Amino acid sequence: MKIVYWPKIQLGRPKITEALGKVEGATLEVVDTLDALLSALPGAAGLVLADAPEEEARQVIEALKAPASTVRWMHFISAGREGFEAVGLPRHIEISYAAGAASPAVAEHAMMLLLGVGRRVADVLAQQALHTWDRMAPASRAWSLEGKTLAIVGYGQIGREIAKRARPFGAKILAISRAAPAPDALVDEGFALADLPSALARADAVMVSIALTEQTHHLFNAPLFSAMKKGALLVNVARGGVVDQAALRAALESGQLGGAGVDVVDPEPLPADDPLWDSPNLILSPHFAGAGSPETVNRLAAGAASNARRLVAGEPLQDLVHS
Repeated sequence: MKIVYWPKIQLGRPKITEALGKVEGATLEVVDTLDALLSALPGAAGLVLADAPEEEARQVIEALKAPASTVRWMHFISAGREGFEAVGLPRHIEISYAAGAASPAVAEHAMMLLLGVGRRVADVLAQQALHTWDRMAPASRAWSLEGKTLAIVGYGQIGREIAKRARPFGAKILAISRAAPAPDALVDEGFALADLPSALARADAVMVSIALTEQTHHLFNAPLFSAMKKGALLVNVARGGVVDQAALRAALESGQLGGAGVDVVDPEPLPADDPLWDSPNLILSPHFAGAGSPETVNRLAAGAASNARRLVAGEPLQDLVHS
């Protein structure tokens, strides 16, 4: 049984290749380009890949929908599938994903951004670059998570990992999901997405980990920033499109937001002349929140290989996007 692996993102490539190569009854073909992928698909039963821009995703989907296509299973190693979902995931193929594989690392990165913004790390590094020692400049604006209210918008696997890490700091946790989340020992109060403005009005800091959909595109816009507590901090480890970046910059410039940390922007990479770069008290990391953890890589490889074995054996697949 032939399985094609397109490591468009390099995270975990050697480990994933090794794990897939050890699946008995499967023949692995690793490709490096879209053209090579399209050439390798004939006769394949499975496809392991990451998200891709919409135009590339369209070409893949068209090939999978062709009458001669033999692919029965797709597995995403990336957290998102926006490019493919915009085109339309094929319903005749079982589609699985790396459920929660990178969530701990992403949550750790989210905490780094929050604490970095709160502790004015950008100011400290600016002083360091100038060989200047001024305790009062950062100290007068320093922020502590202890005793604060933290709202987590998108209480899925990443959201819960954030709550695990924030709770020991002494924060009160508000969780917001499309429907109010089930009771959770880590959460003090849960809200449905419809109640987002009232929930954010009580939050000292907001973590954004909600999936990007038509409903959540520019969910964080000027009216929502105005509804937030003045001086609140914002961290986005979801997708850039969840936040209106012009509104984010305006809120930072006006002081409505006290600071922000973002690992994702729209578009990516952020153009060099985009005004967001120069926003006050902003930490901008280049979309690498899921990196740096061997455990993440192990989970990515194990999840892909496990479903490949199930495919070969004719067993039900796990972590399906839809049934």
